[in-house]
Amino acid sequence: MKRLMNVLLVDDSPSFLKVARELVTALPCVGGVACAGSGVQALDIIQGARFDLVLTDIAMPDMSGFAMIRHLRALDDPPQVVAVTLHESPEYRAAVLRSGAKAMIPKRLFAREIRTVIAAMEMCACGA
Repeated sequence: MKRLMNVLLVDDSPSFLKVARELVTALPCVGGVACAGSGVQALDIIQGARFDLVLTDIAMPDMSGFAMIRHLRALDDPPQVVAVTLHESPEYRAAVLRSGAKAMIPKRLFAREIRTVIAAMEMCACGA
């Protein structure tokens, strides 16, 4: 049996963080969820804890999700990253995946797709 994973949610929208936290916490494969309101705050949090998955917005005021992904990829044992964004074009998805994110979920589909995306990444036994 796979261990429960720790997830960090990063978004500058408090209302999205609240909803996303409720949805992610309800997944049977998740052991803990932390939230950050910015990329800078997320990097500070990551220095003191181990996360298996970071779900991050891309468009944030202090540091873009793209820049944060680059910082995460430079870590010795980087977490998996999934981008969560308002943008849905194929070109944007390609840029997100090139940045090092393993997947992208449009915010409007987050509730419907989060379980499937995590299961497809084989990170846990959430089931699809």
